Amino acid sequence: MDESVLKGNTAILKCHIPSFVSDYVFVISWLQDDGHEILADGGPYDSKYLVLPSGELHIRDVGPEDGYKSYQCRTKHRLTGETRLSATKGRLVITEPVGTRAPKLLSNAKTLWFECRVTEDVALLCQSQGFPTPKFR
Repeated sequence: MDESVLKGNTAILKCHIPSFVSDYVFVISWLQDDGHEILADGGPYDSKYLVLPSGELHIRDVGPEDGYKSYQCRTKHRLTGETRLSATKGRLVITEPVGTRAPKLLSNAKTLWFECRVTEDVALLCQSQGFPTPKFR
C-alpha cells in the first residue's frame, strides 16, 4: 500500500498479511523494483533501510528519489518454508513541506509496555513527521 511522508522524514511501509495465516507467515525481505533486496536479518541499524522485527520496512531520511521506487514484501511460511512475493507494490507519496509543521505523532498509543528477555532485540518506534524534521532521543 502507498504511504504518505514529508520529505526528509521517516516512512514505514507495512506488509499486509491476511489474518488467517499471520501466525505462520513472517517477512524475510523487501524488494525494490530495481531488484535491490533489503533483508530482514541483514544490514546495519544506521542504514537508510531497515526491516523491523514486525516485518515493517523503515526508510530513513526520505528524499525525492524514494518516490520513484516501488516496494514488495517477501514472506516465508514457518511450517512449509514456502516463500511468496506480495501481489501488490507499495510506493511512497512524498510531499514537500511548506512552512514549518510541528511534529505530529502518527500513532494513537500513548504508553506501551514491553517484556522481553535480556538477549532479545526490541524495536521501539516513535513515528512522527514534521518540518524541520523531528529529532529523537
